[in-house]
Amino acid sequence: MSLLKVSNLSVAYTSKSVVKKCSFEVDRGEVVVILGSSGDGKTSLLKAIGGLINRKKGTIEFEGEAVLDPSEQLIPGHELIRLVNQDFGLSQHHTVEENIRLKLLKFDKAYQNQRIKSLLRLMKLTPYREHKATEISGGQQQRLSIARALADEPELILLDEPFNQLDFQTKDKISKHLKRYLKKENIAAIMVTHNGIEAMEWADKIIYLEKGKIKRIDTPKEFFDNPNNEREASFFGELNKIVVSKQTHFFRPSFFSKTKKKGFDLKLDVEFISQEFLGWYSIYTFSHNDQRFRLFSTDDLKNCKHIFIRTLTFND
Repeated sequence: MSLLKVSNLSVAYTSKSVVKKCSFEVDRGEVVVILGSSGDGKTSLLKAIGGLINRKKGTIEFEGEAVLDPSEQLIPGHELIRLVNQDFGLSQHHTVEENIRLKLLKFDKAYQNQRIKSLLRLMKLTPYREHKATEISGGQQQRLSIARALADEPELILLDEPFNQLDFQTKDKISKHLKRYLKKENIAAIMVTHNGIEAMEWADKIIYLEKGKIKRIDTPKEFFDNPNNEREASFFGELNKIVVSKQTHFFRPSFFSKTKKKGFDLKLDVEFISQEFLGWYSIYTFSHNDQRFRLFSTDDLKNCKHIFIRTLTFND
C-alpha cells in the first residue's frame, strides 16, 4: 500500500480552480518533486495534501485513512505530515533551540535534548542555538524551519521551495545532508520547485504541473532525455534551436558527438566562436549558417569543423 494516495483532487479559491483533478501516489521513503511555473498550483496542492486547506473535490489518503480538511477538524493538519512553508512559521521571540523544543513537548526531556542536538547539527545551526529567531539570517531561518518540521519524526515532509533563501554553497551542503537523512530514516518527501535542475537532483519521480493540471509523471532521466514539448524541455536545462534544410531541430548542449554514431545522425558543419572555462568543463559557442548555439564539454572543441547531434523528438 502506498503511503500517500491522491485521487482526482481539485482545489479552488472562490470560483477559481487552482488544482484540477490531480491523481498520484507516494511510497514510503520516496522523494517526489512537483515542478511547474509560478501560479501553476504547486503550493496549493502541497497544502491540500497536508490537510491545511480545503479540497473542492477528490480524496487524499495517508496510510489508507482520509486526510481531513481544516473544516473537518479542530486543528488543521495531520500529525504525521509536516510542511516547510516559504514564510518559515517560526516563533520569532524564541531562540533557535526553543523553536525546535516547542515541537517536542510531548516527549521526555532526554529525548528532546538528544533530538535538538541532532537537528542543530544536521542543519548547521549549533553555533546559533541561543540566538533569537529574529537575530539570524533568512537562510538560517529557512534551515530552522526544516529542523522544526523534522523534529517529531514525521513520515512525510512537504517542502515548499525549501532552499530559495540559501547561497549556493550552503544549499549544496544542507541539501546533501537532508537527502541522506530522509533516505536513512525512510521519510517520504514531496518538494515543490520551479527549478528543473533542482528537481532532477532530488526526485525519484517528478510530477510536472501546468495550470493546475498534471501533465506528466516520470523519472528525471526521462524528462531530460525525452521531453514532450519545448516548454517542458526548457525546465530541465538549456536547449539549442537550429534550422537545417527548413526544418527546426532542438538539442541539448551535451547531445553531440565529434564522430557519427547511433542516435547522433544530424551532421552540422560548424565554426568556432568562443570558449568559457568553468572549471571541470567548458561552454563552447559555435555557429552553423550564422545560427549560434552552445555545447558543453570537457574536451577541447576549438578545432572542431563538424559535429553530429542527437535531436529531441517532441510528442506533443
